[in-house]
Parts: sequence; C-alpha cells; structure tokens
Amino acid sequence: MSAAHNNREIADRFRVIALRFCSLVDAAPNMDRTELLVAVYRMLPGLIDEAVRLPEVELSEKHDELAPKAARLRSHDHQRLYPMLKEKLGDWDLYRHVFDPTKDEEAILGTLSDDLADIYHDLKDGLILDETLQAPPEDSIWTWRLLFHSHWGEHAISALGAIHRRLFDTIFFLAPVAGELCASRYSSP
Repeated sequence: MSAAHNNREIADRFRVIALRFCSLVDAAPNMDRTELLVAVYRMLPGLIDEAVRLPEVELSEKHDELAPKAARLRSHDHQRLYPMLKEKLGDWDLYRHVFDPTKDEEAILGTLSDDLADIYHDLKDGLILDETLQAPPEDSIWTWRLLFHSHWGEHAISALGAIHRRLFDTIFFLAPVAGELCASRYSSP
C-alpha cells in the first residue's frame, strides 16, 4: 500500500470522528446539558485516541496557499459557539484544574464552553482543508496532529476530567435513582 493511499485512509478515519464531534456541538442547542455532556464524555476518548495515532507527515506544496483560506472559512465558529455553549452549560461550565500538572501547583479556572469551542475550531481547520478545499490528506493530517499536540489535546483532557466529575458527582453518586435513570437513558443501544 502506498503512503499516499494510507494517508488518505488515515485522514478519512479521523475525518469521521471529527465530523461526529462537530455535529454533536452543532446540535447542542437542541439538547439538554446532561445529554450533551454525556455524549461528549463518550466521544472524547475516541477522538483523543485517533489524534494520538495521527502520523507525522510532510506538508504538501499547496498548504501555504490553502491554510489561510481554511482559517477565513471557519473564523466565526468560536464567536458563535462559545456563548451558546456557555449558556447551555450554565453553572456546570466553570471548573478548576492545574494547567501543567508536572510543574504547576496552583489551580486555574477553565470552562467547558471554551474547551468544546476550541476543540471544534481546531478540528474544523483540518475538515475545511480536507472537504472544502480538497487539500492533499497530508495537509489535514498535519494540521489535526499539530493542533492536537499544541492546543486542543489539552482542552480535551481537561474537559474530560471536568465532565467526569460533573456527571458522576452530580448525577450518579449523589442521586443513585437519578443515576440509574440517566445511565439507562444515555447508554449505548
């Protein structure tokens, strides 16, 4: 199998889960916050797993021409998503975490709305390159990999921890009957 064919398969596989995440966030206005967070909680580990598997690739010669176009096409996503998610999540939005657990001792504040909007934004860069601009798969893979390691990976890990605490402290452990109902309502078919 050629490297180009293999890279097309890798980009296609990652595109599927990136699209699922972006579609989920786009559907957030029609979901209650628990339903949204359960869906994100179930999806983030797979998204992280696929991102970790993205190989190091060389950029195509077209990348320098296409990347600014991709940035312009998705420039308003964060401005649209962040306020909607902040309102949707309400008092579940804010959480505390340590930015660099290998060095920092003091907790900082984070918001799930910013985490989800930033993940969406960074995934869209590669999706736009792949789908709208029809860039070579290496450009999408390179973009997704770079942004995972430099930005959205941290947001995904922090969000996953915060969502875990929210769902299980609030719903499953403090309200056992409600927890059973939520577990059955939001479980896989």
